[in-house]
Amino acid sequence: MPKPNYFSAHLTILRIFGLWSYDDSESRSSSSPKSFLYSVYQATFLFTFAYLFTVLEIIELRFSWAKFDDFISNVCYAIVHTMACLKISLILARASDIRKIINSFENGPFQIRPGEKTNEEYRLVSQRVRRNKKLLKIYFTIGTSVVINGLLCPLYVSSDSTSHETRVKNFTTEPDRGLISGDDNEIVSRKLPYMSYFPFDVGVTPYYELAYVYQGISLMTLSPIIVTTDVLYGSILLHIATQLGILARTLISVRSIGANRLLRYDLYKSHGNGWKFDDGEIFSRKRLDVEIYRLLKNCVAHHRAIISLAENMEEIFSTLVLLQFLSNLVIMCFPLFQITSSLLVADAACFCDWYEFSSAKMRRALLSIVQRSQRPLRLTVAKFATLSRETYLKVVQGSASYFMFLRKMHRADDDDEQ
Repeated sequence: MPKPNYFSAHLTILRIFGLWSYDDSESRSSSSPKSFLYSVYQATFLFTFAYLFTVLEIIELRFSWAKFDDFISNVCYAIVHTMACLKISLILARASDIRKIINSFENGPFQIRPGEKTNEEYRLVSQRVRRNKKLLKIYFTIGTSVVINGLLCPLYVSSDSTSHETRVKNFTTEPDRGLISGDDNEIVSRKLPYMSYFPFDVGVTPYYELAYVYQGISLMTLSPIIVTTDVLYGSILLHIATQLGILARTLISVRSIGANRLLRYDLYKSHGNGWKFDDGEIFSRKRLDVEIYRLLKNCVAHHRAIISLAENMEEIFSTLVLLQFLSNLVIMCFPLFQITSSLLVADAACFCDWYEFSSAKMRRALLSIVQRSQRPLRLTVAKFATLSRETYLKVVQGSASYFMFLRKMHRADDDDEQ
């Protein structure tokens, strides 16, 4: 049986973007030229296109405060990219611990050893490895497509943004401050993909192009890092679940596994010579009990290894998972708040000078706006439910109920089999 390559795709992507350095097993020494060059690349690349880019985004918040919509958009992006920097810092700080977790699958207690694992266990692990790689490909493709679309959007906008105005000499710090002058009267507004502070005038060539390329490289760096770290975390959890499933299968079939192992051992020892069976048994009860006890000790060690792995995952990633959960709540909060502000339209219609309208058609048009604005805009989950706090609580309660129901059904099936 070939050895499954659990996280090769994940680690390759992380290494490309400077998050998975070479260790002693991959280079002859930690001070080798290859390792040193990678450390220089790692520090330079991550600082320039991850940390610095995020800091510039946060600085821009100060200048976009006057425009609430721009400020909300910038906050959401800044939170996502700040979380990416935290993930980078976590991986760099706990690289040795994460490496131990990965090695426990590759070369540790969970690895597939020929002769010690059954074909069914090998099939389960191999199937999980293939699914994790497919999941990484899907998320990587989606993330890259979103980033590319965001980088190309300013080009679409700039193509239709020609206006005949007087050229502005005093530029602001907004992302659409860049202007190209065709003549003294015609200007074309150019926007950067994302709001970000720059200590120079991005409205002048080649500074606009340099800022555009810098943002493009930064986003094409942060997006794969976010996707790969999230999928890596989920993949490890799925492999833990697979190991629990393997342990459960072993415990259920411990007697038959022990008998089969004794049978294979006797076949190997006899070299084709027949046995003399006693009372119709291939081997004695005592030998079978000894083999079953040996298997149970292995199961206990396997279970302890799984528990230790889960505890290590909890220690490393628990704080990051909390921050991820809170940041997602904040990101969802801002768009929902902006949508609920549709009620302001009704107030604006009531406070306009409607009493001075001379036409009944004008009053009816205004009345239709007021009536429709009294129903706030809502986001739904495929028209199935409204996206709100009440719906979230119902989902949590329903998940717990379904879990208890499935657990009860599973126990009933086990009782029927027994």
